[in-house]
This record gives sequence, structure tokens and C-alpha cells, in this order.
Amino acid sequence: MCTYDVRGTLLDTGVAKPVRETGLVTHTHQLLHGLLTRHPRTRMTVTYTGAEVAGFDGRLRTPEGHVVELQQVATRLPQYLNAPGAGGKCAQRVRHFYEETVEDPANPVWRALAGQYALAIRSAAAPVVLLQNTNPIVAVLKAHQLGLVDTDVHLVGVVHDAAEAESRFCYLARRAAEGAAMRLIAVSDAIRTGLLRAGVPDSMVQTVHNGLDLSGFRERLRRARAEEAFARVRARNGIPGDARIVLVSARRVAWKGHEDVIDAARLLKERGLLEKVAFVFNGAGLVDSRAPHYEEDLARAITRWGLEETVFLLDDLNPTEVASCYAAADVAVLASREPEPFGYANIEAMLAGTPVITTGHGGPLEYISHRTSGLLIPPRDPAALADALKELLHDAALHARLSEGGQRSAERFTLDAMVDGYEAALTVPVASPLLEGSSTR
Repeated sequence: MCTYDVRGTLLDTGVAKPVRETGLVTHTHQLLHGLLTRHPRTRMTVTYTGAEVAGFDGRLRTPEGHVVELQQVATRLPQYLNAPGAGGKCAQRVRHFYEETVEDPANPVWRALAGQYALAIRSAAAPVVLLQNTNPIVAVLKAHQLGLVDTDVHLVGVVHDAAEAESRFCYLARRAAEGAAMRLIAVSDAIRTGLLRAGVPDSMVQTVHNGLDLSGFRERLRRARAEEAFARVRARNGIPGDARIVLVSARRVAWKGHEDVIDAARLLKERGLLEKVAFVFNGAGLVDSRAPHYEEDLARAITRWGLEETVFLLDDLNPTEVASCYAAADVAVLASREPEPFGYANIEAMLAGTPVITTGHGGPLEYISHRTSGLLIPPRDPAALADALKELLHDAALHARLSEGGQRSAERFTLDAMVDGYEAALTVPVASPLLEGSSTR
């Protein structure tokens, strides 16, 4: 499995491996747990990105108790992706190499990634490769073009994101038209539509919605409540003990819409509607390397509007404390400016019985019905968010209805249902779209 990152303890040292938490990491662990529970004799190698040097990184025991081998992929590539004196990746350079010049055979970033993934696949002697997201998919297809990957390796790609990926999606379509044999899984119908629009054959793509170990998540909630873990979070972060909680559970990156939530809080304050309400943002340190100062920007915005006693950037939380945020929240907000591919944060809040307000595009449209299982608002619209918050915080009947409807909707996304879909993709032989007679645009 080629993914973004993975949690666990390194067996050689007993030290917890640092991890960059994202929805993709959550998905990776749910999928690993589901597949290895059903097939305990499976030998699993996991590659993860972000390293400075590629290669074997030892064996890891995941929090779910499974042992996997680790391979690092060096994706920092500062000689290409960093601007002098920028202190991190340059967004313009990242877009240039990853997206704008994806079709250039001499592109040094893609050639470097193709070589690394090919080496990892050969080192693992893996007959089946599951590629988690667009970049590993493109890299392995390029390795295939370069003759670095055996043609009999069974390739299954999982597409988690469509943002700024038009050229890479078109590359996938072209490789399909040339006969590349691969099965693609889209984590939502919204992602599948984006792939088909780019020209990827219909027969090549299936939707398998993300799933969650419901009993495991409920146990985390139970433990968080029993330990009164949110009391620790309140105390450390100075949150008033009598404040109702509006939770934003997301990485601290601009497209997640934190600034729109801050603006909505400002509007509510101006109307005198923020008494005993606290907005809490988790995700400490989970920033994009292309925008390393985003947390500081948020802190300045909070200060600028005089919201220091209302909006709180939470400190680093352990898994039990993260669960405690869902258990303690009165409302959860995911105000993503770009379409969410799926939105695990919404599902987790809904399972906890916390009503959700989210933007009405992307994956959430497949499980949230407006005013039945959540509230949908336009993206980049702080005024609409403020109105939705006002209504939900003051209408007990609506709050109860959305709590019940949200739980009922979220309970459909089980781990078993997800694993069933992946098992089919991983075990059914893949034929070239040319052999199937598929057409592309």
C-alpha cells in the first residue's frame, strides 16, 4: 500500500512514529484494519511520503495491532520544490512540477517519484499494489512507462482528491487510452464524476465510499467521556467551563475555511449572539508545507476581531482528546472552500450525535440532506454560516432532529461495506480498457 502517512510504533526502537494526521491517514488505518482482520496472513508493506531519503524504514505495529513493513518515499525534493529563502515548499513550483508539466517525460519530480515507487514495489515483491491518491497512481504509471514495474503487477488506485488535479486526471485518461491496465476507486461519486469528466473510462472507475469501524469509534467516545478528557482540553486552552462548543475539526490549511468560521464568529459577536459560546479549532501543527505560517495568520485574525475569549486554536491533542471534542461539541462545522472528497470529520461528528454544518459541495452531498441530517451552506459565505449557527444553537427541536438524522445517515458508512468494495477491486483481474472496448474523450 502506497499512502501519505501511517501511525504506529517502530518495532526496532519501541518509539512512536511521528505522523501527519489527515483524513487520508484515517482512511489508511481503517482500510488496513479491515483487510488484515479478514486476511491475517497477508504480508503488507506500506510506503509513506515526506522523507528526505527513500528506503526501508523497519517494521511498524499499528494502533490496531497489525505489523507492517515500512518504506519511505522522499517527496521533499527541495532542489525542485523549494524557493530560495522561502522556508518550505513553494506553491507555484509544486503546481508547476506536479500538475502543469505532468506530461513532460523529462519532468525530474515525476521521474524521481517513479523510480522510488518502482524500487519499493520490487523490494516488497508485491503482486498487488494499492495506491492511495493521485500522485502515487501517476508515479507508478510513469514507472510502468519507463519499464521499471512488471506488467503483471495488479494495480489499484484510490482517488481521494480532485482539487487542482485536472492535468493529472487527464494523464490518467491518456494512459487508459494507451492500454494501461488499472482499476480506480473513487471515494465518492463527486470524485468519480471528476475522473469521468477528464476522460477516464467509466469501466475503469468504481465508487467505494469511505467507511469507519463504528464500534471502535464509539469505544473512543465512551472512553473520552469516562475520562472527562475534554475537561483537560478546556483547562489547558482556557476555554470557559460554561461555554457551548462549536467544533472545527480539520487540518489547518486555508481551503478548510477557518477564516470563514472566524468571520462568522465576528458577525455573531456584532449581533450580540456569542454569549457562552466557544469556537474550538483542533488540528494543531497540521499545516501545508507550502503555507507554513497559516496558524499564525489565524491567530492574528482572531486578535484583530477581538475574539480571543471566543475562538480557540487548540493545542496538540491525543486521540482520546480528539474524540472528546466530538463528544463535547454542540455543533460541528466543516466550512471547506473547495469540495471535500468525502469528509471523515463530518461522519465522526454525526456518529457522536453532533449536528453538522458544512458547505454544500463535494462528498458531503452524498450523506447530508439539508435540514434532515445536517445544514448545508454555500462555500466562502460567513454570513450564511452565521445564520446557520444562530438557528442551530437556539432551536432545540432542529438540533435534536439533525442529531438523530445525522447519526442515522453516518451509520451507513461501515468498515465492512468499504472492505467489501476494496476486496472486489483487489481480487478481480484488471483488463486493459482497450481490450474492454471502452472509449475515452
